[in-house]
Amino acid sequence: MTIRIGISARLLHSPPPGLGLPLKRLQFLESNMAQWIMSHGVVALMIPFIDERVPRKRRNPPFRDLVESLDGLVLQGGIDICAETYGAKPWKEDTDSDPIRDEYELDLLRGFVEADKPVLGICRGAQLLNVYFGGTLIQDIPTQWPGAIRHQDERDYDRLTHEVHFLPGSRLSDIYGYEPQRVTSIHHQCVDRLGKGLVLEARSPIDLVPEAIRHTDAPFVMGVQWHPEFHMGGAEDGLPGVLDSGPLMMAFLKAAVRRAGRMRFLTDSMAHVREKIR
Repeated sequence: MTIRIGISARLLHSPPPGLGLPLKRLQFLESNMAQWIMSHGVVALMIPFIDERVPRKRRNPPFRDLVESLDGLVLQGGIDICAETYGAKPWKEDTDSDPIRDEYELDLLRGFVEADKPVLGICRGAQLLNVYFGGTLIQDIPTQWPGAIRHQDERDYDRLTHEVHFLPGSRLSDIYGYEPQRVTSIHHQCVDRLGKGLVLEARSPIDLVPEAIRHTDAPFVMGVQWHPEFHMGGAEDGLPGVLDSGPLMMAFLKAAVRRAGRMRFLTDSMAHVREKIR
């Protein structure tokens, strides 16, 4: 049984001239993300963004079939979520955000959540999970979270790490235990008010910034603020001592296997019943 994991696309609305595609929107998948997922023996497929506002002569893409054909969803990191998406005012003028991507990923998320399929949100993806369930965000940690440590550094980028603590009773503590762990930190926004049904899974211990969330009513709907796809190389990749990304991906894939196996069993059972009726 081959497991197929869908990954949301990053959108590039104004590509640099050197790419040879001026005035064309691009969609892309960061290579570490694909490698992290496919290194566990499953198929990773980027889910294309389809602009519903563009006139088409042919029928709409079969969105429901797309969700049904995949066993789980990973939401990539990237640009800020628009404040308007969760009913807030932007913290400053000319914020770097993307309402088109917000709408696209919220539609994807809705499809997978309603189908009871596992979802893993990475960085921006964790924040989007919170927004989807009705939560809000801190728009800029340095100016809106007193006493915060550095959570983003343009120079260090994925070399910036800090400690996280997993909360008692959390799914992450089941996966990793309660020992403090170090993770990458590439974000200036974070969860503020939790969405309905969500609980905190991890915090930064010094400033208590939320670092992971989980939905309590779903088999596996989780978001982590760090980038586990950058944790694959460990010391060989210049990041000694960071949290092993393998157990998190395995927990996600086990949930996908259970969901896929349950549905295929039901499908086979129904086919058997129809055959007997004939």
